[in-house]
Amino acid sequence: MVNIRTLVYAGLALIAASLFGAVFLSAQAEGEPRQANPIRVPVQSVTLSQSTKIATSYAGVVRARRTSNLGFERGGLIVDVLVDLGEHVKKGEVLARLDDNILRADLAAAKAGVKQMEAQRAIAASTYQRQKALLAKGHISAQRLEEIDANFLAAEAAKTVAQAQANTLKARLKLLQITAPYDGVIAERYSDEGSIAASGAPVFLLVEDGALEVRVGLPSVRINDMKIDKDYTFNTSATRFEARLRGLSGQVEQATQTISAVFDIKPEKQNLIPGQTARLSLSVPLEQAGFWVPLSALREDRRGLWSLFALDADPTHAGQYILTPRLIEILFAGADQVYVRGPIKEGTLILIEGNQSVSTGMAVQPVMNKQTGQP
Repeated sequence: MVNIRTLVYAGLALIAASLFGAVFLSAQAEGEPRQANPIRVPVQSVTLSQSTKIATSYAGVVRARRTSNLGFERGGLIVDVLVDLGEHVKKGEVLARLDDNILRADLAAAKAGVKQMEAQRAIAASTYQRQKALLAKGHISAQRLEEIDANFLAAEAAKTVAQAQANTLKARLKLLQITAPYDGVIAERYSDEGSIAASGAPVFLLVEDGALEVRVGLPSVRINDMKIDKDYTFNTSATRFEARLRGLSGQVEQATQTISAVFDIKPEKQNLIPGQTARLSLSVPLEQAGFWVPLSALREDRRGLWSLFALDADPTHAGQYILTPRLIEILFAGADQVYVRGPIKEGTLILIEGNQSVSTGMAVQPVMNKQTGQP
């Protein structure tokens, strides 16, 4: 007869063994790593270089090569203003006149005096010729002929003085008008008819419109990179143009600590307006080892440092990668690309965007980007 107690103990032992086996299997299943499907991320391969060139720009101002404040050398009443603001004028064109009535009257008197002196000279010359003939016949003395010759010379000198006075008045008449010294445009008109012009006071501002230039202040470290007679690229808010380096000032301006460079704008770009800002684009060397990455690849790390995600091969799963942060130093930051250095080897794959949606240690599958990493 089977002992009831024995059956009960045997049943309990069987139940305990079953429970132990279930718990063991469950614990074993939980202890196994569960590999989720890796996400696809955009990457690029790092290309190391010992140096690079960076794009930079410097602001300059478009200017007319010649700009002049035009006024009268002598003061007086303005009777004619012949041009207005914005008008184009040609070299030698009369722009304004002062009242010249008194001066013209003086010039008329001077011209009459010249004619009078010419008549006296003609009489003296005729007298000299007649007396010279009489001297040959012995009718007058040599001293008398010398006196007549002196009168002729005095008449000649008087005519010369009168002519010089007339020429002076003609020159003064020219000073009563303003003429354009070169082709240009009237940028300012300061006076109108009826105004009293002071000597030397500006009446017009004339800006040469046939030749424009750009003046740029450059740091002294850039001067050795500049070549006289070489074309350089400039940009304004609306256009892009070329200008040729004409010269360098050769001295540092105390206020800005820069050296002035002057560029001649090519004739086909003369539609630019003086006063516009234009930026000189330069590609300058950066003699430091590093590599280029997109700005979107950077992530802010601890204590204000920067890092990016490198893809390290997963040793437990072939063909998969694990995201690992690497600290880097920014050497130069452009608009879209940054030049950095850090503990990253040639050919390392780095994450180029999407830092917000991934985390350290995440399994990923790389998708190569077509960019090379160069700006």
